[in-house]
Amino acid sequence: MNSRPTTRREFLKRTALGAAGATTAWRVASLGGTARADTYTSRVALTKGDDRADNAFRTLQVFKKEIAAAIGDRRVILKPNLVVHNVALACTHVDWLEGILEFLKSIGKTDVVIAESSATGATMTGFDNMGYLRFASKYAIKLMDLNQEGFAKAQVWYRASDSTPTTTLRISRMYLDPRNFIISATRMKTHNFSVVTLSLKNVAMSVPIVDSGKYWGQPGYKDDKWYGMHGDATAQVLMDNIYRLAKVYGIHPHLAVLDGYQGMQGDGPVSGYAVDPPQKLGIVSLDWVAADRVCVSLMAHDGYLLGDKGPYPACLNYCAQAGMGEWDINKIEVVGESIAGNVYNYTPHSTISSQLGLRTTPRE
Repeated sequence: MNSRPTTRREFLKRTALGAAGATTAWRVASLGGTARADTYTSRVALTKGDDRADNAFRTLQVFKKEIAAAIGDRRVILKPNLVVHNVALACTHVDWLEGILEFLKSIGKTDVVIAESSATGATMTGFDNMGYLRFASKYAIKLMDLNQEGFAKAQVWYRASDSTPTTTLRISRMYLDPRNFIISATRMKTHNFSVVTLSLKNVAMSVPIVDSGKYWGQPGYKDDKWYGMHGDATAQVLMDNIYRLAKVYGIHPHLAVLDGYQGMQGDGPVSGYAVDPPQKLGIVSLDWVAADRVCVSLMAHDGYLLGDKGPYPACLNYCAQAGMGEWDINKIEVVGESIAGNVYNYTPHSTISSQLGLRTTPRE
């Protein structure tokens, strides 16, 4: 009797041999897990290994049944991060996506789209530069530029002092379709407005529409990602707007699959430098708030969470207060690797002082 494959290599070997048949109860190798406690309200899988694709595959395996049930018959939208389309360290690594796609294949999910809206260049150019085009034929998936798929409208904040949202934002219509299941797949990075880029921010910042004319020097283009979402260009407004998209419009990940193999520190999300040595981690949870919260600890930034510095990142804390996920690290069961044994002290962005001391409760 065959056991289920617990690594990507084993799955690929079984697939190549055409192995099939009954399977036994299984448990992910080296991930033993911990005993549940009544105080836990969320679970996050944390793995470590030398193969980035295998890390993604193994970490997802921890919640295989739960993920398959959550997806059901919905189309999977795999959202990488291509904030700048020609800086590899700023982008989701191609091997991380491959591990996710192999996992989806293992649970019979083939209706998959890789979707993005790059902030600083043409999205399709980014797909090409980062090696994503090979997926189109290998996995029969679609590559989607969110700026070209139609839009709806949303109201967001412009100033922290405004009493009502006054800015009309064009947002990707794809995120409003309940038939889509959103997987956020980004590497851990520092940021110049939100302290870090994690699963929630990765999704939220792909929502606003950018006219393609921006990238070809055409006059009259509109850029709702910068001139709308960022409001008056303060950290508080961006945090409010990310939270508003999640709470009011329901735009957030359904599954967080965070690449902690090689993070970016310093002046991220574009001009930072590599964490050295790399942490070689994978982080997965159906509670995306909890997954992001675990990453905060892995980046050694818990000092930004309390006291006069305010919540960090504020938008994530606001979502937790609204009941979207678990923020309290003591109520999150980490399965597999321990947080304590895998912390790296990420150097924050040089503008960190302007990103702290924000409102401790959501505006609405």
